[in-house]
Amino acid sequence: AHCLMNFRLIDAHGRQLELERNLNRLRSEYGGIAREAFQNLADLSMKTVETNPVQALPIQTGSYLAWEFDDLPETVTITRGAHAIQAYPALVDRKIAVELEVFDDPAEAKRVHRQGLCRLYAIVLKEHMKALPKQLPHAREIGLLFIQLGSVEDFIEHIGMLAIERAMLQNQLPTNKAQFEESIKQGKPRLMLIAGEIAKHVLASLQEHAELHKKLIAAKAISSSAYDDMRSQMQGLVHAQFVKQIPYEYLVHLPRYLKAIALRIDKLRSNVSRDAQHQRDWESVARPWQRMIQESKTSAGMNAEHDARLREFRWQLEELRVALFAQELKTPMPISVKRLEKVLASLR
Repeated sequence: AHCLMNFRLIDAHGRQLELERNLNRLRSEYGGIAREAFQNLADLSMKTVETNPVQALPIQTGSYLAWEFDDLPETVTITRGAHAIQAYPALVDRKIAVELEVFDDPAEAKRVHRQGLCRLYAIVLKEHMKALPKQLPHAREIGLLFIQLGSVEDFIEHIGMLAIERAMLQNQLPTNKAQFEESIKQGKPRLMLIAGEIAKHVLASLQEHAELHKKLIAAKAISSSAYDDMRSQMQGLVHAQFVKQIPYEYLVHLPRYLKAIALRIDKLRSNVSRDAQHQRDWESVARPWQRMIQESKTSAGMNAEHDARLREFRWQLEELRVALFAQELKTPMPISVKRLEKVLASLR
């Protein structure tokens, strides 16, 4: 323990609140309080525009329907007495508008800002978004397959928002009005083509999902453990928010993941013990990862790169399922339990 750094938590007046070697614990216990104090300070800075412009927040916070604000810097400085605090501006998605706010966590600001930018594009391109249900290939079939999972209207919007992200934000994010308008000029002609490509993968996924529901009942009578595992896997892959939450590079593989479950059901009938062994092998790396995910939630923002690698590992686990239960479908890269154990070791 004596080799670990001591962290001293102080208040605005320099008084010590806590002394702790475990930074994760400090972040977990005081992170919420710190964020609330930061937001109060940001709100106070916004109110000082008229009374003391020198100490005011150097961006135009507020609600917008277009890029009607100045250039967006990567960081701004909020001052409070002798203290200077770094803040990170971001556009926040409010559905009918976007709001310009500041955050204390750069990773959170980046995540929120990307979503806010997509919403601003959608507002500016509202006619294109309105036309999406009629122009999207197989929209009716997609709607009929999805209706049991959630709102079809919201789901079509999710496809549109993903298309906007892929059409407008594949290069650098715009930081001023000219870049924003140029990205619209470049991205708008291919927006519907990209939406159609997304719809193709979504339709294939929903079709596989519908077929799986019919087959899954048979698995329950053979092995309740395998049935519970496959049902949990299906619920994690296809749900009301799956287009919104699954990164596009994995969304395109969703039909293969679902097809692997169907093949697993076919093989289960002939060899239950082999299936059980494969499930234990998969769980040997999945369960440690699940514990690490829970730990990362208690120290949110501690290490954005580490959290990103944890999220990436979720899809390596999906590929491992294919390798174990449906080898004939192939994986994009060699994958095994031993390989994932090494990745887990590096994540620890």
